[in-house]
Amino acid sequence: MMSKEIHDYVNDFTATGQLFEFAERTNSNGITYREFVNAPKNLKDYFELGYLHPETDWLVFNEERYTFKEIHQRAKKTANALLDSGLKKGDRVAVCMANNPEYIIIYMGCMLAGLVLVPLNSWWVPKEVIYGLKNSGSKILIADFKRLQGLEGLDIVKLIVRPEDNSKFDNFNDFIADASDESPEIEIAADDHATIFYTSGSTGYPKGVLSSHRNILATLISWALFFTIRTQMANDSKSDDQLDASDKNAPSILHCVPLFHVTGSHAGFLMSVLSGRKMVLMSKWDVGLALELIQNEKITAITGVPTQTWDILNHPEKDKYDLSSLVDLSGGGAPRPPEHVKRLNDEMEGKPSIGYGLSETNALGTLNAGDDYLKHPSSCGRAVPPVTDVAIVDQDWNFLNEGDHGEVVIKSPANMIGYWDNPDATDEVFNDEGWFKTGDLGYMKDDFLFIVDRVKDLVIRGGENISCIEVESAIAEHQAVREVAVFGIPDERLGEVLCAAIYSENSNLIDDQAIKGFLADKLAAFQIPEHIIIFDKALPKIASGKFSKPEMRDNFVTSLKK
Repeated sequence: MMSKEIHDYVNDFTATGQLFEFAERTNSNGITYREFVNAPKNLKDYFELGYLHPETDWLVFNEERYTFKEIHQRAKKTANALLDSGLKKGDRVAVCMANNPEYIIIYMGCMLAGLVLVPLNSWWVPKEVIYGLKNSGSKILIADFKRLQGLEGLDIVKLIVRPEDNSKFDNFNDFIADASDESPEIEIAADDHATIFYTSGSTGYPKGVLSSHRNILATLISWALFFTIRTQMANDSKSDDQLDASDKNAPSILHCVPLFHVTGSHAGFLMSVLSGRKMVLMSKWDVGLALELIQNEKITAITGVPTQTWDILNHPEKDKYDLSSLVDLSGGGAPRPPEHVKRLNDEMEGKPSIGYGLSETNALGTLNAGDDYLKHPSSCGRAVPPVTDVAIVDQDWNFLNEGDHGEVVIKSPANMIGYWDNPDATDEVFNDEGWFKTGDLGYMKDDFLFIVDRVKDLVIRGGENISCIEVESAIAEHQAVREVAVFGIPDERLGEVLCAAIYSENSNLIDDQAIKGFLADKLAAFQIPEHIIIFDKALPKIASGKFSKPEMRDNFVTSLKK
């Protein structure tokens, strides 16, 4: 069968009467969006879809294995225990812990009870946790042993999961033990508050991103449509005998990113409800353990930051493991260098893909997969159909033509309600038509979005604009380079000059001159970093997995002054 253009598939699956039918809706602010007609009203109803597969292994954590039914039953007990404690619909519940089954149980329980989940960054120090608790107005904190250290005197109800000693904190399991396992009778509207995720800011205190049930569901249903179309397109390209062959392995995902990030929450956890996909949960990233889990659990998908698939690709014992079950090597949070895309495609059984979105858009934006990704490895893909629009604007909100560089803006029903208790910051990023300014610089070409850089991180050297991503991609082609971050520092004459921080496991074999020589025929002279430092350890990162460029920039400036 001849392949159809993707828009033909979208039209087929979204036609009147079809599962993914959509229509226009005008919200209370007078903003018109496209949204799915048949989407669940709220996440409580969405979780009921998990009973399409109630008894299969759904969550694996170390030696523990749980079915969806077991997790959902504990979530209902959690919901009732929280309500029985005096919490009311709309109250905030903060969670701060490493990935574990209780995190998912609490997440689901809050949604069932009409409460607002506040996932706090588990890498935060106590003063930052206190800020998040006070800023969100959380009534209760549920955390693991490590994250409760330094918070003993804090005036808030505290529950501990998986205590490591005879803790003085109340145990979460005891808290829910006597609660009902019936679903609480709480009316939850689509526009009711659901979550407050804090942005992964690298300086100052982050902003709380407030989202509704409707916002989150828009992302999940959009992705479901996208992957349904991908599957149908793949089947249409197969012969009849290929169609008769069943899948070798049941869907499963190596869940290796924090649940306090929308990638971990939405792409990892929530998408696994609808599909019945087994989640193999990692509390922290360990490439050796990841290889073991992929082999032993027959993992079919991995979703994380590109560094993680790069770690797998470059592990010295990779070939000792059976990784043939992998189908999808997806990533987000940062771009992949084109060479990385090529190597994944050439050397791994699974195929790479990349997504682009923000906490403020509930991770919804663009996706690039399959042949499109191989043809356009520098692009983060097309807007996810059919309810998402992506465009480029100038600083005055004028929409630009194809190829023109400007700020990326996104409009969809997945866009956040706004920044929690910060209307001024909200007004800065939204216009009157519901478009959200991402803070990323990019351009469009043939419907594909290309991110050039963060608007605020664009290096302007002597009047010449330099894309840090372009320079990073060129440096990453050097076989000795494991990680690279490029940024600007102030310069008296030129305004800014370019710097590169490089992590190499063979740092004794390369130096700054070798890198400059390597770049001589790849970049214009003004694009080659003037300052290069080679490190023998991984570069510092913020919670999302992106490089902490402000920290490195400050260190560069300090070292150059000495």
